[in-house]
Amino acid sequence: MILSIYKHSRLIGLSLPLVALYLPLFSQGTLHKEISRGSEKELIVTIDVSFGKVLISRGEASKVVIADVRAPREADPDEFQIDYRVRNGRGELVIRSKERRGFWKTRDDDDDEEDREWNLKFTDAIPITFKIELGAGKGELDLSGLRIRNMKVSSGASSVDMFCDRPNSIDAETIVIESGVSRFTATNLINMNFRKLKFSGGVGAYRLDFGGKLRQDADAKIEVGLGAVTVTLPEDLQARVIYSDSWFSSFDLDGDFSHRRNGVYETTGYDSNTPTISIQIESGLGSVKVRRRD
Repeated sequence: MILSIYKHSRLIGLSLPLVALYLPLFSQGTLHKEISRGSEKELIVTIDVSFGKVLISRGEASKVVIADVRAPREADPDEFQIDYRVRNGRGELVIRSKERRGFWKTRDDDDDEEDREWNLKFTDAIPITFKIELGAGKGELDLSGLRIRNMKVSSGASSVDMFCDRPNSIDAETIVIESGVSRFTATNLINMNFRKLKFSGGVGAYRLDFGGKLRQDADAKIEVGLGAVTVTLPEDLQARVIYSDSWFSSFDLDGDFSHRRNGVYETTGYDSNTPTISIQIESGLGSVKVRRRD
């Protein structure tokens, strides 16, 4: 297995490779790797895992990432890649599992999938932009305490749970979530402190919980094809819901919304001086539910 580690050069504007390590291939079925933080002012993280389980959470401020990888002993070393370099004050981290599987899989393949796990803990000291692509498998994305600048999550045939139980201390410019034939659950989305959020769902079951403390006006757009989506809003959240009606979809809205005009519903006090969120929902052949919670 080759891990390419890059460290910021003392020469301004240059990044030089520090070392390339040849390590035994999962001799004990696991691999542990830490990358220390230097002069980076921000971090760009690309995660591209074709199958297996991906766990993301907050780690140590002094470490860009702490990675624990679990895989079968017979796994191909070229499948697993962790590359890091710093350019002009920006850290660029790439984590990738290269192997691609066909659509048809045997039971043994599924069992093998469960044996592959990426446990990734990231620094909370600098802003992070995430670009995450998950193929077949599972994702558990705990963003609590991380400083999220931008985020894009694409999941294929995956089951993903994403949550943010502590407020993002910086403004998140854009959050994009694309979910295919899968299950996707997001909890406390408001804590991500986003300006704009876009969710696109294909065929699956989706639960989007907009819990948290709204600190700025926000816009969200939700598009669902054949899936079923449940949107949950706290009782004290001032919201406008704009629903594009379709003969082939169903729409169920809790009773404390007032119907303002065609396809537009607002909570009482929406025009007050408190921050508000506008949620636009489009559905093809699916179902949409909007619920309030304590």
